Amino acid sequence: MNPHTLALSLTIAAGWLSFNTLIIVGYFYFCKKEALGLAASSSGAGLTLDQTSPSKLGGASPTVADESSAENALPEAKPEVALDGAALATSDLTPIASYCLFVVFNQPDIALNQKIQALMNTWEASYDASLQVYLIAGVTPQNPVRVANAYPPGVMPSAEAFLDEASVLSGVSLIVEKLKRKRGFDKVQLGKLITLGEEFAALGGDILDAERKPASSKTFKNITG
Repeated sequence: MNPHTLALSLTIAAGWLSFNTLIIVGYFYFCKKEALGLAASSSGAGLTLDQTSPSKLGGASPTVADESSAENALPEAKPEVALDGAALATSDLTPIASYCLFVVFNQPDIALNQKIQALMNTWEASYDASLQVYLIAGVTPQNPVRVANAYPPGVMPSAEAFLDEASVLSGVSLIVEKLKRKRGFDKVQLGKLITLGEEFAALGGDILDAERKPASSKTFKNITG
């Protein structure tokens, strides 16, 4: 055998040996991944880690379809809605109750009604015909102080009927909706609620709390605190 033929034979043998070595190494590498549970599924669903067999725990092995169904069963998160440009969740501003003060007058008459009307004009109260109450915007027009009749059915006379004999008021209720989250200007509005109650009482009456008991400094502190 001449040197040229020998060299060609050795080259072919080396190539064949390298090819077979590559196949063997690849086979063992794949088998090792199978043993570790890291082989990709044929459906391309992704890699799964081999954990303790569910059958040993008394449960069935979950499938990809089951996992997808569980994910689809989860409720969708509700988006947050900004109010008046502030990044606040809707739930943060949902009214959950009301702050309320009652003012009961000692001597109801038309003269007192005139004073009540003059006081509300000073506070720039507006009449809501649909609710039949007066609204005082204060510092938070979206959550005004509401002035209603303290006695059922709670309706207030319009400006035109305020001085009628049938419209004499024995008391008023002052209401501000309570929010889950109290902001700085809400506290100012609650301060106005108390001030308004004191001004109504100065006309000749007594301030009561939400349980219709005499209001005290503690009552006012609980409102603004």
